[in-house]
Amino acid sequence: MAQTGQQNQTSGQYGGQGLQISDRDLLQLALNESKHLAEAVNTYILEAGSDQLRRDYMTVLGDLYSQQKQIFDVMQQKGYYNPKNANPQDLSQAQSKFSSQNQQMQ
Repeated sequence: MAQTGQQNQTSGQYGGQGLQISDRDLLQLALNESKHLAEAVNTYILEAGSDQLRRDYMTVLGDLYSQQKQIFDVMQQKGYYNPKNANPQDLSQAQSKFSSQNQQMQ
């Protein structure tokens, strides 16, 4: 990969034109695709016709979660992905909301 400034770039061809994709974009794409795939596999688990198939899909889902974590860690190490911590007031409000919803369902 060629260095451009402080970000690595990957060159490719698209319609005869040069295409520059940064490492950050590639990692973001990989993370997003992994999330979508995990969502699909979750649906397969819920709709599986046999216990063995369900267990197999659950194994695949665990592997996907491990891959997501690895991608997330690389993005965080490179400074590409820095989620903010929730403030205590927001956490308290969310807990109260879900606690009251849970009580209503019982």
